[in-house]
Amino acid sequence: MMPAPTNRFKIALNEKRPQIGCWIGLADAYAAEISATAGFDWLLVDGEHAPNDLRSILEQVRVIESSDSIPLARLPIGETWMIKQYLDAGIQSLLIPIVESKNQAAELVRAVRYPPNGARGVGSSLARASRFAAIPDYLTTADDQICLIAQVENRAGMAELDGILETDLDGVFIGPADLAADMGHIGQADHPEVKTAVLESIRRIVASGKAAGILTTDPEMQRECLDLGATFIATDIDVTRFATAMRTSAKQALNLLPDQKATGQMASTNGGRYLQQLCKHWSHKADAEFSDTHGRIRFADGKTLEMSAAEDHLAIVATTGPRGDLDRWKQVIEQHLLRFAFREDCILHWDQNTS
Repeated sequence: MMPAPTNRFKIALNEKRPQIGCWIGLADAYAAEISATAGFDWLLVDGEHAPNDLRSILEQVRVIESSDSIPLARLPIGETWMIKQYLDAGIQSLLIPIVESKNQAAELVRAVRYPPNGARGVGSSLARASRFAAIPDYLTTADDQICLIAQVENRAGMAELDGILETDLDGVFIGPADLAADMGHIGQADHPEVKTAVLESIRRIVASGKAAGILTTDPEMQRECLDLGATFIATDIDVTRFATAMRTSAKQALNLLPDQKATGQMASTNGGRYLQQLCKHWSHKADAEFSDTHGRIRFADGKTLEMSAAEDHLAIVATTGPRGDLDRWKQVIEQHLLRFAFREDCILHWDQNTS
């Protein structure tokens, strides 16, 4: 007998062995191959939010298959015809987004099984899954090696979770980001209400005997989910990891260059009052500290402003990073100060030694 290839991911979930993975969204086989050298148990190639189609996903799955990591794929939608194509391409572990009911989950189960137990079309002789008919027993053994995971990510799905768990799914994945948005906390997956809902759903999934999964970059949340019995957790995303690393690298490189700086003076006997007004005005969006005669404002993007008040003038030092728009920064400072000093008809004079 020559059966369908063994699905190591499905076996690990059935044996309750935690599997740590990473989300793959760069949509490039070369990048996926790099990720496949990292040592994750599994890598999920995203077809919902990444710019992928079946061909590009298959290219990435191929390079992951040659590593110790196990490839998974998330479809853009749970359509039977699309599931059939992914399975025929030899992708054995599928994550289906936006599952909201028991009936929908049951239809997904039917879509990954051959008749008479399901509705998967029989075209294995054309399929990579059967090694193009080189696996003679593929049709009779394939069902047992398919791992189907439903993604529950909104209140409708959470309300139907118990029913979804009654189907023959292999596991349920909770999507915190979409759930947070649906609960009215968009962009706040760490909101206490969202976190409570996620952890409670993990408990219910584990109690049902199904595999529970989640994507979270929060180490504390990762630990809590594992402690509750979650068996597949994605701890990172290649896109955000790459973006963060590149931004950090650029920032470090630009720090090799000097800041741009401009100095100036504004004649006034009320300089101390104006510097305090400006510090208070910007304190809600910047780090501001001040006394009667000195003030310093630091913005997160690298712009700074230092002010010193003497009896007859206010001295100013304005800086930006090496690639900041110093002229624009000077204009902003001048506009604000002259607004506060409108009763005096003041003029802010910038020195010529701007660098």
